[in-house]
Amino acid sequence: MIGRRLAVHLSALLVGAAVVRVAVVPAEVCPPVTASQVRQSLDAAVGWLERGVQPDGRYLYGYDRNSGVVSTDYNEVRHSGVVVVLYQAYAAMGSIDALAAADSGLDRALRDLLYEDDWIAWAPPGEATSGGNALLLAGLAIRRAATGDRGYDDVMRGIARFLTVLQFPDGSVSAKWLEGSGPIDATSLYSTGETAWALALVDREFRGEGWGEAAALTIDYMVADRDRVEGRFSRLPDHWAAHALAELRPELLTDERVDYARRLAGYFSIRLRFESQRLGTGVNLLMRWYPGTPAGVGTAGEGMGALHLLASREPRLADLLEGIDDRIVCTAGLMVNRQVTADEAALGAHPALEEGAWFYRGYTQMDDQQHTITSLIDALTVLDALEATP
Repeated sequence: MIGRRLAVHLSALLVGAAVVRVAVVPAEVCPPVTASQVRQSLDAAVGWLERGVQPDGRYLYGYDRNSGVVSTDYNEVRHSGVVVVLYQAYAAMGSIDALAAADSGLDRALRDLLYEDDWIAWAPPGEATSGGNALLLAGLAIRRAATGDRGYDDVMRGIARFLTVLQFPDGSVSAKWLEGSGPIDATSLYSTGETAWALALVDREFRGEGWGEAAALTIDYMVADRDRVEGRFSRLPDHWAAHALAELRPELLTDERVDYARRLAGYFSIRLRFESQRLGTGVNLLMRWYPGTPAGVGTAGEGMGALHLLASREPRLADLLEGIDDRIVCTAGLMVNRQVTADEAALGAHPALEEGAWFYRGYTQMDDQQHTITSLIDALTVLDALEATP
């Protein structure tokens, strides 16, 4: 009798444990991935962006493969983001086609520059956003470092001065400048971090001009006040802030700023662990929903990539490096597996609009590729190092 009851209880415990594992805390799935596979994935994804270059310098915005419809939407901040990632691809892979595609988007922006007092801004037409200008400036800084071309130095300094015009004394950043009225008294979700990153990159190119201190002012706003002032109940897991911290000069990395980087690593780690538990089928679909948007996964991945760069040279964060690298490699495996291959694209209505892309429930757009590409470039650095270790 006792043996029978014990067997019943043990069975119940085993069933309960199985339910918890499958439905409540499912196992992580981290597909194996190599540096070679990541390079192939990057080539395909960058190819999707290159094929999307339009005659006027715009890029293909989005595509719905369920309906076969190309989106007619456009977003200037995301335009700048594509310019950034194409220059990153050139810097990492030496792709001349990526450089040409990035220059097409840059030329489009340069046709709409506004010159006011001592600053310059990209202002299509009538307003200039801090996010759009910050990412354009970041792209120019990456281009300068990768090519050695100094031809845009005056434009870079002019846009950097414009961003400081949009900085308020507490380090917050106006969302946009409007012709006739100037900076508006409002922020936007990510332009604060984008601005800090761009200024830190400009400081790297033009040392001694004070751009790093301007970046640090905005970083301190994000560390101390941003989420409270802007009405958020929890910390914003800002990948742009991670980029800004990674590019900040070592002497500007105060303990408070380093602690902020540590918190960001925790946010990104939780997000990516959750993603690795998503299968998108059966009970798992009910508990974890569909695999996340490529842009969402990519931003967490690139945030981790920026923190890898920071932790690899900052002793106060060295204890995080192994965990950060594990998350980066796991995420790379997930995204390589989720990318549309040439064979899969051949089955669609418009193969050129599918091959190399990442879709969320049948739809993809430029920032899905942008953020995922950046995360894979960062993963390539980690995988190359791991594969070179005996």
